[in-house]
This record gives sequence, structure tokens and C-alpha cells, in this order.
Amino acid sequence: MNFDVSEAARATALAHLAAACRSAGEIPGLPASLPRRPIKRVGVVGAGTMGGGIAMNYANAGIPTIIVETSREALDRGLGIVRKNYEASVAKGKLAAEECAQRMARLTGTLDYADLADCDLVIEAVFENMDIKKQVCARLGEVCKPGAIIASNTSTLDVDVLGAASGRPADFLGMHFFSPANVMRLLEVVRGAQTAPEVLASVMDNAKAIGKIAVVSGVCYGFIGNRMLEGYLRESEFLMLEGVPPARIDAAIQSLGLPMGPCRMIDMAGVDVAAKVVIERDKAGGLPPDPSYRVVVRKLLELGRFGQKTGAGYYRYEGRNALPDPAVDAICADLAAQYRIARRDAVSDEEIIERCLYPLINEGAKILEEGIAYRPGDIDVVWVYAYAFPDFRGGPMHMADTLGPAAITDGLARYAQQRGDAFGYWTAAGLLSRLVAERKRFADLTSK
Repeated sequence: MNFDVSEAARATALAHLAAACRSAGEIPGLPASLPRRPIKRVGVVGAGTMGGGIAMNYANAGIPTIIVETSREALDRGLGIVRKNYEASVAKGKLAAEECAQRMARLTGTLDYADLADCDLVIEAVFENMDIKKQVCARLGEVCKPGAIIASNTSTLDVDVLGAASGRPADFLGMHFFSPANVMRLLEVVRGAQTAPEVLASVMDNAKAIGKIAVVSGVCYGFIGNRMLEGYLRESEFLMLEGVPPARIDAAIQSLGLPMGPCRMIDMAGVDVAAKVVIERDKAGGLPPDPSYRVVVRKLLELGRFGQKTGAGYYRYEGRNALPDPAVDAICADLAAQYRIARRDAVSDEEIIERCLYPLINEGAKILEEGIAYRPGDIDVVWVYAYAFPDFRGGPMHMADTLGPAAITDGLARYAQQRGDAFGYWTAAGLLSRLVAERKRFADLTSK
């Protein structure tokens, strides 16, 4: 497969992406005249990395924000990190010292949930654990004023379950910020089964107020972005088990124009974070019955190789420099033997790209088929602005149109034959097969 992009194709991709950004805010069934709930005061539960970053968005936009923590130590640490972030911007000349002081003045820390009673919007940003989040959401349902919007920053968990826990599902939705939350432009707004239309409309407007590009997702594991990411990470791990070093996988993916490949990405985000997502999903019964599924990241967690922050993950680190680590090859060889996965001497860059990319695109087709995303362009916006998919390719669904849906289905069938398809990893989405049969592209689909 030729993955080169001509200048004309680049221009077409960029035009597609600009149009997709404009249409992302157009929600079927939500009239422009629908009343909005005012959001003039915001609460954030959790002063960690995500909570602090979320609070900065609102302070930057001039909106008073209350941050709740469980201990004075955690609260002081979180507010201290926010202050350091602002002071770093002042030192670089990107922010005036007076503005820094004004933004910090808009942030108030507290240990008492009752102080959230006057907030118009409260976002929980606690640890990604269903039981913990349910407890927090239940508490918010008790203390928030009538008409307040309650949101979860979950990246994977069931928003309907959390909404039910709050006791106010009509007032509830997901607001999935991406890390660092004060920098990343994308916001996935997750519409629950009982989310009131005016709540969705209010949050979409609020996203613009804090400078975000918002895309609506339905409720499913991982929503749009992280659900599609799963197949990409799965195949990167299987390639490692077959003997392909992390550096080769990353280099092949970077040749498409992404700033980093899957291994480096997880090392930066935290191997421990990535592994715990897999473990939580396993506990919930959401993994395929494949004993070799994502065993590499789980093994690295077990060994304490949490990524860049511990100096070792898929790579070893000297400062921020990622260096190949023979220990990882040995780990993968041992796991391959344990799970009877054949090692191979030669895997082409083309295979690496196809095996990582085709499942990602196929999952995007399933998301559209299920109505999780309204439009193919919405998926492209998520992947360009949250996962740094190259804008000159227009996003994964636009890229699929460029390659041709038939090329994707042919590739999936080829890998199903070569590798087997016991767990449905290579089964083409019904929508993708239909596009091929009807000689259409994703661009031919209309919003629902």
C-alpha cells in the first residue's frame, strides 16, 4: 500500500478537516433556539493532573472555579502545580504577571463538598475507577443545586451508570478532557441515554467559551477516541510479541506523520495508567477471551516499568531521551513463548502500519454504524486534535476514503487469513463492507 500524500490530497484533507470542525457543533435534534443553562461558576472535584488542568481552562476564561480535594496536602499540591504552570508562562513571556495573579484569584480550594452548592457546572476528575467515581457522583447529586449540570471526566467508563449513581441522569453527561487538559483543544462530550437536550447544548456552548473543539459521542467503552485506540495498541503489542522492537513500530507509524508511535506515547502517558485501564476493563468483563490480550503492558506494570517517569517502560530513558532496551525484547520473547506466539525474522513497515491502522479505521466504522458518532468527520476531528493524527491526512476516516474502503476490507481479510480471526479482530464492520458493495466512501454518509 502506498501511503504517500500528494500536495493536492493534502489540500483536500485540510479543507475536509476545517469543514468537519465547523459541523462538529451541529447536533441533530438540537434546535439553535433551545434554551441554555447559564454556566457562571464551576466546580471541579480532584486537584490532580486532570482536575488542575480542567480548572485552569475555566480560570483562563474568567470563570470562578472551586476545586474540591479530600486532604489539605493534596489540595495544596494541586494548586501549587497550577501556580507553577502559570508562572512558567510568565517566565516565557506568554502571560503577564498581573494576569497570572488574576487567574489564580479565580481558583478557590476547599475540602467541603457543600461549597459546590452554588456551582452551575461541576466536573468530577477523580481516579479512573468505577466504584470511586460512583461514590463521588452520588455525593454531587446530593449537594449540587437544582438545575446544576454534573459531568464526569471519565475516559472509558459508562456515563449512564455514573449518571444513575448521581440520581440526576437528565443533568448528567461526560466531559472527557485530554491531558494536559489546559492545552489540548479536543473535548469529547458524552451524551447519556437520559441527558437532557438543554444540558448537552449548554455544555457544547460552554466548550467554545473555554476554547475547546467539542465532539459529541454516545456511551460506549472508550467513547470515540480511546475505543479506536484499543485495536491500534493491541496490534502494536502483538507485533512486539512476534519480535518487532518498539523503536521499529514507532518509526513506521511516525512515517505517516504522527509525532510519536504507540510505544513512546504510552511511555509518556504512563504505562501504569494504560495497564490499569486494561485491568479495569478486564474486571468489567469487557476484554475478548484471549489470554494473550495486552499482556505486554500488564507485564511492564508488574515489573514497575511505568514509562518515562520511572526511567523505563517500552524504552529506557536518559533524561527525556528514549533509548532501545534489550530487556524489553527479552520480556516480549518470554511472553511469546508463554502464549505460543511465533517469532518472525522479517516484518515490513507496510505490515506494521496496516496492522495498527486498519483495526483503528474498522472500529471507527463500527462507531458510525452504532450511532456513537454522528459523522465520519467527527471521528477525524477527535483523532487530529486529541491524538495528533496528521492533519494533512484529514483524520483516519478521511484517510480510509483516500486509500479506498475496498483496500481496508481486503487488508482485514488478508490478516484474518494469515493470523486467524478467532476473536473477531479482523472481521470487517458491516458499514465498511456495505460501502465497498455500494462503491461509496465514508464521505458519502450523512449525519443522523
